[in-house]
Parts: sequence; C-alpha cells; structure tokens
Amino acid sequence: MRILLIRLLLADLLATLLFFGLTRFVDQTSQISDGAGVVFYSGSPREAAARIDKGIALLEAGKVDRLVMVGGHRPQEGIVGSQEMALRAIRKSGYGARISADVTSRDTISGLQNLADQPGLTGARQLVFVSNCMHLMRAKTIYHSVAQGGPVARSACARSSLNPMDIWKRAHYEAAAWMLYILPQSWRDSILDRLRGEDINP
Repeated sequence: MRILLIRLLLADLLATLLFFGLTRFVDQTSQISDGAGVVFYSGSPREAAARIDKGIALLEAGKVDRLVMVGGHRPQEGIVGSQEMALRAIRKSGYGARISADVTSRDTISGLQNLADQPGLTGARQLVFVSNCMHLMRAKTIYHSVAQGGPVARSACARSSLNPMDIWKRAHYEAAAWMLYILPQSWRDSILDRLRGEDINP
C-alpha cells in the first residue's frame, strides 16, 4: 500500500509538472495587436491584481483598445467580481471610457457565452483573453466550443506564482474545472448553483 501511494504521488507530481510546462506555450502576447481584452475574474487578490496589471499593460502598449472584465457574479456573497475588478482597473489606469464589466457571468463558461452580448466588444477584430496560463488553456477550448464564428481569440498570460504548492493547487483546480465542464449542463448548473448561487441568466 505504501509503495502504491508513493507511485500515485509521483504520477500526480509528474502530471502537474507536465501540465504546467505545456501551459507555458499558451502566451501569445508578442503576437497581439488591435484586439479587445477580456480579463477573467479571480477571487484571489494577488491573481486579480496580476490580471488587471496585464490588461492595463496591453492597453498602454496599444495591443488592445479596451478591456471587458468577466466572471465573479456571486449572488450568495452579494458581490460582482468583474465590476470590482473594472473599478480597480479604472482607478489605477484612468482609462474609464475603455474599461467595462459583464456583471452576469459567474464562471468561465457563462462569461464566454455572454461575450457576443457585450457592448464593449462590438466590432472587435480579435479577442485577447487575460488570465493565468493554466486557465487560458481551458478558456480557449471552451470559447471554440461556444463561439459559433466569433472573433479569433488570443491569450495573454498574467504573472502567476511560481511557488510549487501554488502551482500544484492551481493545476488541481483546473483538473476539477475540466471535469465540471464535461458534465451534462444540468449537472454543472446544479453544482454551480450550490457553489456560487443561482445564475440570474439560467
């Protein structure tokens, strides 16, 4: 039993390292021009700050001409995370006219499904997803399944922790999120209702 546990642990660590390594190739910042930034919400203050900073940096470099924050609608907690991030970005950058928020999305899937209805993204030639590299791999996969002919999407990785424990936690969070994504929609919605409150746009 002890040998089995050690083997399972080693396999888990190897899978985490492989996944982390693969996601290093997701970043396309150097290839981005003339896009609209889509910044994903994070409940971690450090992660949120890194994503806001990346979005502002893209604006200042002229790689995107606007930012839309998505995700973080939490009815049970009485917060709208995307709106909070948008306000923080506006205060920090002064680009009030170029930063907006989708206040209805509560997760990556609903955030991507709502993109077509976002006034802040009207006429965008390409979308630039801003998050950590591990999340962006999942976000782009989901986008291609729900976009239905939408603009090309590119990825811009925000700074993330290189602490091994943080990497391990994020990799396993992503594994759980992938499993949630492949569930039937009714099951997925039921789980999200329990975790984050009922979606106001079911």
